[in-house]
Amino acid sequence: MSSFFAWYLTVTLLGWLTFPLAFRLFPALADRGYSLSRALGLLVWGYLFWLLTSLGLSQNDAGGILLTLITLGGLSAWSVFARQASAENRRAQIAKWLKDQRSLVLHIEILFFIAFAFLAFVRASNPELTSAEKPMELMFINAILRSPTFPPRDAWLSGYAISYYYFGYVITAMLAKLTSVPGTAAHNLMTALIFALGAIGSYGILYNLLSRHHELESGNQVWDDFQLPKSISRLSFLAPLFLLLVSNLEGFFEVLNKRGLGSPEFWKWLDIKELTTLPAATGWVPDR
Repeated sequence: MSSFFAWYLTVTLLGWLTFPLAFRLFPALADRGYSLSRALGLLVWGYLFWLLTSLGLSQNDAGGILLTLITLGGLSAWSVFARQASAENRRAQIAKWLKDQRSLVLHIEILFFIAFAFLAFVRASNPELTSAEKPMELMFINAILRSPTFPPRDAWLSGYAISYYYFGYVITAMLAKLTSVPGTAAHNLMTALIFALGAIGSYGILYNLLSRHHELESGNQVWDDFQLPKSISRLSFLAPLFLLLVSNLEGFFEVLNKRGLGSPEFWKWLDIKELTTLPAATGWVPDR
């Protein structure tokens, strides 16, 4: 539980730290990049950390992680205070946007917490890391945690560096080291974090598309005064719903089938060949 909250607070604070930079980079978006600020922060922070460590300018330790985090904070501050004449106006714009879009900010924050907590609970209920590519991924994370510099050492091939793309595992290990979380827990927390970032990212994409459509329909750039119909914010929840849940309902149907719910005709109509429990639960054998 403490590891979950440590990651949640770290990534949330990172998103707030990066938002001024996103606000500057995405002026054409109705949400001004708020839904993308966490992902943007992880990307920029992770890249700076990887680059400086690879060049030997920093070490793969807490000091190097904090150094690049401060650098990211400097970029975000520069995006606000660059050009003194417009700095005050930019700060006023950000403050006005946050005030006028309180409901949008609240929706994104609630969605992120619920999505992160949901998949963290799912992974905590089945935390094994012995199937598919999970042992390899865990090796990457632990190898990066123990390597003083980059490229990280290959734990399975002594004397060699990891000969595989490993940037995502650098971000995972970076968060693990900063929050003092072991590699096994970091693997499952990163899975939950990707799920949560996908939730708010897809929410933001649909929100911006609907806002753009509303702009074209109304004939003006509605987010100049940060006023948008409340229905757009509510409809945008359909994006994470369809992307993360409705797009793959096999697990849900497997639970129903395992409990013997649904008629044989329903399962035959559904024709999910992957449900190996069908014969025992319903008496119907799918076509092969």
